[in-house]
Amino acid sequence: MQRATDRALFANQLRGLAVVAVLIVHWCGVYWVGRDTVASYIYAPVVEGPASKLLLWLTIPTFNYGPFGVSLFFLISGFVIPFSLNRLAPGPFLVARLLRIYPTYIVASLVMLVLVYLSSRYWGQSFSMPLDRLLANLLLIQGNASAPSIDLVNWTLSIEIKFYLIAALLHRSIRSGNVYPIVLFSTLVLVGCEAFPDWMSGWAVPLGLIESLKTELMCVIFMFVGTGFYHHYTGTYTSRQLAAYVAILLTLFLVCWPHTQWLAQMPYVPLNYVYGLAVFTVSYALRRHFRPIKPLDFIADISYSIYVLHSIIGYLSIRVLMDRGVPFPGAVLLTLVFVLVMAYGLHRFVEVPTMRWGKHLVRKPVAPGTTV
Repeated sequence: MQRATDRALFANQLRGLAVVAVLIVHWCGVYWVGRDTVASYIYAPVVEGPASKLLLWLTIPTFNYGPFGVSLFFLISGFVIPFSLNRLAPGPFLVARLLRIYPTYIVASLVMLVLVYLSSRYWGQSFSMPLDRLLANLLLIQGNASAPSIDLVNWTLSIEIKFYLIAALLHRSIRSGNVYPIVLFSTLVLVGCEAFPDWMSGWAVPLGLIESLKTELMCVIFMFVGTGFYHHYTGTYTSRQLAAYVAILLTLFLVCWPHTQWLAQMPYVPLNYVYGLAVFTVSYALRRHFRPIKPLDFIADISYSIYVLHSIIGYLSIRVLMDRGVPFPGAVLLTLVFVLVMAYGLHRFVEVPTMRWGKHLVRKPVAPGTTV
């Protein structure tokens, strides 16, 4: 078996690749394609003129950087979370994971809102943020509460939270490698996706809540694909068993897709999840050949802070810089430096301390007379 450092390097560098892909799709794609949406979120006039040639140069047929990057994030979580769950009881595990997600996200969101307010003043527009929308987003239940996202990216964090909860419930099967509870869960999600809303007609259940849960739980199925690689890594599954496990869960995931609110994304967005799985599989197979790459390792280490900061802050930074006469490529480069500096600060002063606090809270007490 490989050392933990080998595992961390393999997963960490893929995480760095994933966040780079997300930066590309948002700053070089959504910024131009979704001009109205971007303008409404940063309280600025809609950007005018032709899109940057970067958009054309970065375009690859059937490939979408966003879903590809997100699929890698999901698979990495599915792979690494069982290592934590194997050490901790479900309760302490959830405490540690929630402290991993919420403090950094809340601080990043508040910083983002301050900058958006300053953007609204710069452009002379009226800023507003309803309290119920803000609270739903900070709690990461915005989709379930039918509240608009405040940053356009926190939907993935909502799915992460659902994955942690379900992983805690299935902790025995995850620890033992028993595939049947996970397959049963995935099958029940598929049944729910296909049966709703017929079987719940007349129930006083908000449609938005059910539709958001269908989509989120479908993604949890995909995250459990990464868990199969964990069991192969630890020697619980053979390569043949891993292939069968992945094939079953991937099929259930793809069959669920047309029965969710993401139906319009067929076929190219789910295809990019398959691309992500292919890259993850090849990287896993070659994990012994991964070596440190300082720039990529740095981005990977602060990838969560980059992710929660980059979206709206990136849009408003690029927009203001272009308004001041900076060409789009230069605006993107300056924005990258700006976001990396902010992300490093958030990582060092919020993310790392709260992670350490979480580990301290869930640390098992040492018996009297035991030498550590």
